[in-house]
Amino acid sequence: MIKFFRKIRQKTLTENKFSKYLIYAIGEIILVVIGILIAIQINNHNESRKERSKEQVILKSLKEDFVANQKNIDSCLAVHKYHLNELNEYLKHLGPNVPALTDSIYKFDVSDYGILNLIEGTLQAIINTDNFGIIQNELLKKKLSTYPSTFATYKEFEDVNKDIVINKHRALGEQYTSILRLDKSLLGKAEPHRSDFLGWARDPQHQNNTVNRINIMRNKLIPSLIEVEVKNHEILKLLEEEIKYE
Repeated sequence: MIKFFRKIRQKTLTENKFSKYLIYAIGEIILVVIGILIAIQINNHNESRKERSKEQVILKSLKEDFVANQKNIDSCLAVHKYHLNELNEYLKHLGPNVPALTDSIYKFDVSDYGILNLIEGTLQAIINTDNFGIIQNELLKKKLSTYPSTFATYKEFEDVNKDIVINKHRALGEQYTSILRLDKSLLGKAEPHRSDFLGWARDPQHQNNTVNRINIMRNKLIPSLIEVEVKNHEILKLLEEEIKYE
């Protein structure tokens, strides 16, 4: 088409028809501009298609992580609720005037704690990079951006709960327990002290530690984990809406 205009332009020049030459020259320029715009549009379309394809890879990878996280969250939440129930029952056996201990107090599982570890590989890999901008859904991006801080808040209370168990509950228990009596491999090497489990049950710090842990779990730890669970559900729902299945 451009060659056609050039032939006409050359002919008009030889015939000294400047007005016609100008018209054909403008037409040639317009064709060039249109060609460039079409090329740009095709290039933009190809780039957009590549980005959408890359977006789908990211969304599917995120979904795998958040599906796995949902299972971990549900499992950890069940552990926390179990321990909270155990602590509430255990508290009934502590106090200044508790009678001689029965075997029932030893059945309570109060010396352990739940730990939640999430899979954040994909999210951490994209959240501070250009790849994060590829995601088109603004609500999804907003929830993904705030997810780490929500989880971090939960982890703070998890650390408090862990500290009570290790540095207070277990540490206090060791003051009333003969570790040597529990270690059969060393039992014959020295005379063990007597364990005083009744004294431990009557120790006010033991009761305080248990009350503090109950309050942390029911007022902070479990509610903050439920918040993580809700946000995880919301993100999974948005991911499902955005993923294109072939």
